[in-house]
Amino acid sequence: MNVEPVPQFDELAQAEAMFASVQRTLAELREALESLKEQATTGEEIDATAASKTVSQLAETVTRCQKAGLILNDCRNKQAGIARGGYALDLDQARAEIGCKLDRLRCAIGSGEVPE
Repeated sequence: MNVEPVPQFDELAQAEAMFASVQRTLAELREALESLKEQATTGEEIDATAASKTVSQLAETVTRCQKAGLILNDCRNKQAGIARGGYALDLDQARAEIGCKLDRLRCAIGSGEVPE
């Protein structure tokens, strides 16, 4: 029996999808809040329970949106090679510098002196 490994979801794509979903929910709640505002300005009766629920959902969704944005930003930084401290590691430059230092050491071994 041959078992195929379960493919890993692309972390960045997953974070982008989550952020987009939360943004859509936020837009829907914004429309509901604008509708409540319109009802209030026209003097219509507002269902206090529905209004309270909408405001509560809006606050929760804003928090989820902020968290999703942070996760998405972390994923993008991770993919770009930027560490959590906010600095990027240029591996190609580091490899070139190490190569130069090794070349100088190899030359020094052959000549008997250490170059600067």
